Amino acid sequence: MSETQDQKSFFKRHWEGYKEFWAERFSFLENYSKVLNPEKSLPHWDSSVVEEFIASDPVHGPTLKTAREAAQFGAAGAVVGAVTTAGYCWKYSRSAHGILRLSLIFVCCII
Repeated sequence: MSETQDQKSFFKRHWEGYKEFWAERFSFLENYSKVLNPEKSLPHWDSSVVEEFIASDPVHGPTLKTAREAAQFGAAGAVVGAVTTAGYCWKYSRSAHGILRLSLIFVCCII
């Protein structure tokens, strides 16, 4: 049994209008529906599967190995940078809200 426009509640009518409004503006996202909501998900990759691929593929294997090493190096650099930034913030502010404020300033200056 479908509801007519008069039978719908005030909130429900406005919510549907709101959804239609934003659906029009973000209609380009329908182009990516196959990527965002695939019918069949990719299988899970664990470390052994990746190592097997690196050993078996002579072209892309070394590239993947280098990319994995670079990602580990980048993650270590991010941790060192975060600890250093927190240290500077603590040195110059000595308060929790000051640390947050100075770290936000540092992030904005870097970006």
